[in-house]
Amino acid sequence: MDTSPETVTDPPAKGLVTLLKANHDFRRLWLGNLISVCGGWFSAVAVFAMLYEHGGASLAAGAALALRYLPGLLIGPWGGVLADRADRRTIMLAGDGLLAVLALTFLLADGPDRLWLVYPLTFVSAATGFVFQSARGAWMPSLVRSEEYVLYSAAVQVNGLLFQAAGGLAGAGVIALFGWRWAFVVNALSFVASLLLTARVTGGARRGAAGPAPGWAASFREGVRTARRVRLIAALLCLEAVFCLGLGGTITAMTHLALRVHDLGDGGTGWFYAVQGCAGAAALLVAAPRLQRMSPEARLSIVGLSCLGEGLCTALLGLPGSAWGALALWGCAALADVVYGPTAIAALLSAAGNEVRGRIMSLWSAVATTSLAISALVSGALLDAFGHRALFVVLGALMAIPGAAWLLAVRRWDLRPPAQAPGTP
Repeated sequence: MDTSPETVTDPPAKGLVTLLKANHDFRRLWLGNLISVCGGWFSAVAVFAMLYEHGGASLAAGAALALRYLPGLLIGPWGGVLADRADRRTIMLAGDGLLAVLALTFLLADGPDRLWLVYPLTFVSAATGFVFQSARGAWMPSLVRSEEYVLYSAAVQVNGLLFQAAGGLAGAGVIALFGWRWAFVVNALSFVASLLLTARVTGGARRGAAGPAPGWAASFREGVRTARRVRLIAALLCLEAVFCLGLGGTITAMTHLALRVHDLGDGGTGWFYAVQGCAGAAALLVAAPRLQRMSPEARLSIVGLSCLGEGLCTALLGLPGSAWGALALWGCAALADVVYGPTAIAALLSAAGNEVRGRIMSLWSAVATTSLAISALVSGALLDAFGHRALFVVLGALMAIPGAAWLLAVRRWDLRPPAQAPGTP
């Protein structure tokens, strides 16, 4: 079934609540993603608690984080090719089922002699997740109108932030009361719930190509050529690559800050996730309708200002001597970061049509996760050698500098979306 919301005569939604209330299929996918993201944060907190309990150092945590990102480069782009060739709903259903099984399999790594299992399990889970995300990123935007792309992106981001907050706090609470093993069980149940909700959605553009598709390698090259040919897509990919070199390391450094510097307990990272989720979600609920009313050119400037603001907050993150001060600065960084997603993704979607959307979105993910993986792994090694204060300054600079460069590029070059997105019939 391939239905398009573009044929609807009602005016576009004016806010997130209106969009979710009026669009039943979109709401079901949004809710399924909301639940699975919550479980994912349980698992993220639990993996770090497992590593530190069984003697892992900062480098071990950085390596585990890097393996969550690495499949974005190795597997993600091919997931985008698959999303443009096969039924996107079927890919998501299979992904949810496999992720539920993998979540429970982490329990086999409980013990110093079996801790090595964390790394292959993390890689396989992440690879499955990236294929799932490629299908979702290609299918879900087709359930809304092009005028609602900002709200679509904000809705996807706000559910992650809300349940990052709930999942972070709940994960910290569950680990403190019952131990981190139960967090993996909750994660598995969240994927089952996501599968059941996705199974009820049938609308939207479930396939990319209308006719016979070229070979896999040819499809991949076509996606890369589109990304290089469209100036806005190429510029966004370059920005994301450099910005994420700073972002990935901040998660590794934050874990060290919570567990070693401020000694917040095994679930200490959950407090940082919770602050980020609460601050970001509250800000995004207010900002999303305003961002939608802005011109595309104004939203491009917001992209650069977001990078600049988050970089400055991150550079200062190692200075506070108390956990409360560090949490406050982490929340400020979240406020700056939260407008980046809706503005950047809306610009990306406006520049890529349905037939190539899976490949373009997976390239975006691949670029981001490659930089995140490199940053997380290198930061884990540098953290033990140079300390968290110096590392946060370097990471902040890696986010702020590309933000400033982006603002200059917006003023000097025409980065507006093309009149007709490549791949649009």
